[in-house]
Amino acid sequence: MKKYIVKRTLLIFLTLFLITLLSYTIIRIAPGDYTTLKLGMEGALKAGSISQEILEQEKKLYGLDKPVIVGYAEWLAKFVRLDFGISRKDGRPVLTRIGEALPITLILNVISMIIIYIISIPMGIVSAVKKDKAFDRVSSLILFLLYSLPHFWIGLILLLYMASGEYLNLFPLGGIRSDWAAGAGFIPRLIDFCWHLVLPVITLTYGEFAFLARYTRANMLEVISQQYIMTARAKGLSNKRVIFIHAFRNSLIPLVTLMATLLPGLLGGTVIVESIFSIPGMGLLAYEAILSRDIPVIMAITTIAAILTLAGILAADLLYSLVDPRIRLEAKI
Repeated sequence: MKKYIVKRTLLIFLTLFLITLLSYTIIRIAPGDYTTLKLGMEGALKAGSISQEILEQEKKLYGLDKPVIVGYAEWLAKFVRLDFGISRKDGRPVLTRIGEALPITLILNVISMIIIYIISIPMGIVSAVKKDKAFDRVSSLILFLLYSLPHFWIGLILLLYMASGEYLNLFPLGGIRSDWAAGAGFIPRLIDFCWHLVLPVITLTYGEFAFLARYTRANMLEVISQQYIMTARAKGLSNKRVIFIHAFRNSLIPLVTLMATLLPGLLGGTVIVESIFSIPGMGLLAYEAILSRDIPVIMAITTIAAILTLAGILAADLLYSLVDPRIRLEAKI
């Protein structure tokens, strides 16, 4: 086990290095003068009201006057010290901006993941057991409809009908807290925070919930058709024991694989949700950073997403041995 973890950790570092190098290179060689675009002064520069010296100072400050490989080497040296630099948008440290946005996104995604797994896995199991019966047909239709609906459309529909006041005014239009909550106690502020997250969580959850339920159903159907399941039934074991002890455990391996990419996928999905509901999380931060060509913030978010993805893959590999003892992690990789 230790040998396997060491190998995978070294592979993670190599993969992270290649991801960050490629990301930095693409950002630097992309068309457009980042400094001029960021300051919004192309017209002013042509008119002569802004000196070339100011633009050169801006480029030097962020290392844009150096070759790509040199700039990346300097960024990597700072990253090792957990220094992501200064945001080009507001001049604040990048870690400060991420420290404000990341907890909000993590709370939003953890709540969504809990709801997704608590509901979708049991529904997928029941659908597989009741294959071609009324519950399976109705749930399949509903799940296909949910999976086909785009996030941005559902978010806008929820805002229109549940928060705009034109039909109902049950939820806030956006943000994470009300104006009155600043001076309130802990419990009222917590309730207000949760109330602001209801519509975003629904928007973020329904698509992944529908996908995972159908995925669980497909895996269960494949497992319960195996010969050893028929043997277990022939031995007189109860249906619950056959399903939950023998069939479900052996269907977990594909689900564990899916878990490795679910959290990074949700983090990427919050770009749309946070933009619609004006939630100051990582998704909205990434969107604004791309529009403003804020290279330090873009690199920080890309690196964090890569680390989460690689950590998820490693965690899934380690869980394989728990789900199926036949898997030996000491095997060559």
